[in-house]
Amino acid sequence: MANSKVVVITGASSGIGEATAKILAKDGAKLVLGARRESRLQDLVKEVKELGGEAVYAVTDVTKVGEVEALAKLAVDTFGRIDVWMNNAGIMPQSLLKQKKIEDWDSMIDINIKGTLYGIGATLPYMEKQKAGHIINISSIAGHIAHAGGSVYSATKWAVRAISESLREDGSRSIKCSCYHCFAWCN
Repeated sequence: MANSKVVVITGASSGIGEATAKILAKDGAKLVLGARRESRLQDLVKEVKELGGEAVYAVTDVTKVGEVEALAKLAVDTFGRIDVWMNNAGIMPQSLLKQKKIEDWDSMIDINIKGTLYGIGATLPYMEKQKAGHIINISSIAGHIAHAGGSVYSATKWAVRAISESLREDGSRSIKCSCYHCFAWCN
């Protein structure tokens, strides 16, 4: 099934994004990979091809709407469509609120929430035109359960969950939305 799908993955250079790309490559998927670390993207594209998939990449900072839209355009220009868009980019710095790590707070909000919104905004016009598509948002168990040191991260993942629920309500029946709640607890 995956060999007929064009899948865009943000945050593709490590973790869940990288692992997903490798799994889909074995099924011959056509992948469009976005992340900030170009050397890791280059290595991943090489590995995807060795595993039997096709892949292109663009250095993509999900906090920059133009770069996210360029990633969507790359997918359509290269493969003619976007079947699946995976909003995977995310960060999880931990600190107590009293530590007032405002730069970390801003980064989590920009990457985890706005990056998800920018991805949805970039792919929806293409999916609506083709009357099909699937948006996958990566959240976290922390979007259900908060803990000391993780309040801002949890808030961003609750937001991803809410955005996903709203998209399901807003969207047409031909565009699906899934939200996966991963378990990644750091001490």
